[in-house]
Amino acid sequence: MSDEHSAQWWQHHNEARYAQRLCQRTARLYRRIDTMATFVGVLAASASVSAVVASVPAWLPVAGAVLLAAIGAAHLVVRPADKAAVNEADARKYAELLARAQHLDGPGLAAALAEARASDVPEVEPLRDVAWNDVMGEIGRPDLRLHLRPAQRVLAALA
Repeated sequence: MSDEHSAQWWQHHNEARYAQRLCQRTARLYRRIDTMATFVGVLAASASVSAVVASVPAWLPVAGAVLLAAIGAAHLVVRPADKAAVNEADARKYAELLARAQHLDGPGLAAALAEARASDVPEVEPLRDVAWNDVMGEIGRPDLRLHLRPAQRVLAALA
C-alpha cells in the first residue's frame, strides 16, 4: 500500500476514531456515575446509622435510608460498572482497528469498521456531539465543531 490513502480511507479512519472516542467518553461517564453512586450510597448509609445517636434530628436517618434505597436500586438497575467495562472493550476494539488501518485499503477498512460496529453496545446519545468535537479537534478541524447544548456541556465535563 502506498503512503497516500484515498478520501474513502480517511473517511473510514476518522469514523473509527469517532467511534473509539464515543466509547471512551461513554465508559468514562459510566465510571464516574458508578463512583458517585458508591459515594452517595456510603454517605446515605452513614446518615441511616446516625439514628443511634440521640442528638441527630429525626429526619436525617429517614432521609438517609430513603436515599440509600433509591441510589442502591438505581445502581442495581443501571449497573454502570458493567456498562463502562463493555464500552472500554469497544474502545480497545477500535484502537486495534486503527492500529491495523495502515495495512488496509479503503474497502478493507470499511469492512473492518462494519465488523467492529456489529458488536457495539448502545451509547449515551448526547455524547455523540461531544465525541465529534473531540475528533474534529484531533484532526485539526475546529471549524467543524458542533455547538453543544447546556446538558451536553455538563456531560462533556463529566465524561
